Amino acid sequence: MTAKQHVEVEGRDLALTNLDKVLYPGGSVTKAHVIDYYIRISKWLLPHFERRPVTMLRFPDGVHGKAFYEKDAPKYTPAWVHTTDVPRQSGGKPIRYICIDDLPTLVWCANLASLELHPFLHRARELRCPTSVVFDLDPGEGANLVTCAEVAFLLRSVLKKAGLECFPKVSGSKGLQLYAPLNTSVTYEETRSFALGLAQILAREYPKLIVSEMAKHLRPKKVFIDWSQNSDFKTTVGVYSLRAKADAPYVSAPVTWAELESLCKKGDSNILRFDPEMLLKRVAKVGDLFAPLLTLKQTLRPAAKINSRSPQKEQPPAKVMPAKKTTPAKSKGAVVLQAAPKFVEPMLLLKTNKLPEGKNWLYEIKLDGYRALALKSNGRVQLRSRNDKDFSVRYGGITKALEKLPDETVIDGEVVALDEEGRPSFNLLQNYGSSRAPIVYFVFDVLMLRGKNLMYEPLTTRREVLQEKILPKLDEPIRFSTDLDASLPDLISSVKAEGLEGLVAKRRDSTYEPGQRSGAWQKMRINQGQELVIGGYTPSAKNFDALVLGYYDHGKLIYAARTRNGFTPALRNHIFEKLKRLEIKTCPFANLPEKSGGRWGQGLTAEKMKECRWLKPVTVAQFEFVEWTPENHLRHSKFNALRDDKKAIDVRREP
Repeated sequence: MTAKQHVEVEGRDLALTNLDKVLYPGGSVTKAHVIDYYIRISKWLLPHFERRPVTMLRFPDGVHGKAFYEKDAPKYTPAWVHTTDVPRQSGGKPIRYICIDDLPTLVWCANLASLELHPFLHRARELRCPTSVVFDLDPGEGANLVTCAEVAFLLRSVLKKAGLECFPKVSGSKGLQLYAPLNTSVTYEETRSFALGLAQILAREYPKLIVSEMAKHLRPKKVFIDWSQNSDFKTTVGVYSLRAKADAPYVSAPVTWAELESLCKKGDSNILRFDPEMLLKRVAKVGDLFAPLLTLKQTLRPAAKINSRSPQKEQPPAKVMPAKKTTPAKSKGAVVLQAAPKFVEPMLLLKTNKLPEGKNWLYEIKLDGYRALALKSNGRVQLRSRNDKDFSVRYGGITKALEKLPDETVIDGEVVALDEEGRPSFNLLQNYGSSRAPIVYFVFDVLMLRGKNLMYEPLTTRREVLQEKILPKLDEPIRFSTDLDASLPDLISSVKAEGLEGLVAKRRDSTYEPGQRSGAWQKMRINQGQELVIGGYTPSAKNFDALVLGYYDHGKLIYAARTRNGFTPALRNHIFEKLKRLEIKTCPFANLPEKSGGRWGQGLTAEKMKECRWLKPVTVAQFEFVEWTPENHLRHSKFNALRDDKKAIDVRREP
């Protein structure tokens, strides 16, 4: 093939460009080879992509060049390409996704160097109805594809007890994925809750082999069962898609259970690595092993009702089963745990600029304080921050009041300081000790009561337990974060009038998802403000004149504003003492310098940067502001308080 060529594909004229460009240096695989592969595999690939929104992972300069995810269809997308609108999680203009419904579209995508294709689990216009439940088996350091196969057999056993048949595929990288087709009426909330429940069941039974929590430090020599892929905003690499994880191309390919058994016996991960030519020969011989995903209809039942014991006959070959199966405290399941409570990461809230409405949602005031779990075991109370710091001594009055909690109990809430009008004030909370503001612990959820795990119960059930069996035993300063009984527009008006920060919406049927921001809980800031990272300052004679602020976007720190407002002289000295130890020589902001100062003077040009002192970007603070400008700067920003309970890398621009 030549470097550029016009071709006709099923009646569509396509201009193919840079065909000689090497995209995979191993084997000198060019764009022409990539397009050729996708044409030849299309018979088996297209049925699995039809009518599904797709995220393209593009590598214009090959696997060693810069890559980016393409969600919104580019402006030059041909009119004949099928697209579909998907609402953004944060609101605003919907994302216009491409659907790869035919061969011309597939070739057009391949010509864009879209090496990896990641479809959603739902079809266009059926945004709430996934057609499968998926388990992504991700090996930590010291584990591999063989370890994933061991876990796959255990997971297959539990799914079989739930009456579900599942189908494995290698990811084309280091992991393995299991798909259980549904093709029935089901929601993402149901599939995500089901997947989480099964992952937690197996993590408890095989703690040396499996982890269900996302924290990477828990994963060495284990397999993380990633259940979070079952979300309406997440995509998974598609079957028969190329991967861009190595110098040479490998394919995400379906495999048989017999092949996984052979993998376990031989212990060689390479026997299930398929390059494009191997895969094409394979499908010509065995056909589409994933064909049942298109037609097989199956029904979910709650994970909590599945017996957690896995029958021995479903175990993979003993030769490579290093982990001994632990015996659960009760043979009937994952819901009842007679065990001492342990700290778990609190369930997180998804930020949005438009809260959902309807009878399935309940609303609470957004509390501006410190998130904290209270745990009582063997008569001892602990109050732990969301980052597992000890608040027990710091807020001794709360800890003392929590001594009336039942043993082996965990509740979730927020430590808040109240101003003279009874409104939450984070500034007063941060200055606790020097102010006389009352400190209150607003409780809104219960995870465990007397050793019984309630996390799989619906939120409404958990809150009933909290109100009826826990809170009557507790006195001030423990309070209940009550439901708000009014329409959403009226609630928004009231929050604005009262000067409160915002509102929270929670699905009434939501399970408790530790450490997850699934969208079952959402928060909306009504009066403008957000956390930002301090990445520098401009000096004054004594300390600093203004702070230089930003937020993270795809791992890069983005400049947003400079502010000199909201500081008392004493506060400036206090902050400067913290910051001066963090000075570095290079600018940490990825988008500087800017070309001009902008209409509001917030632009940071190369000349203006000469005045700045740069800081290691680890300090988070809360700021108020009027609005975001068209240049993506904050207008009239004002310091509120430092946030030592937040990690800098987690700070994003809020909607």
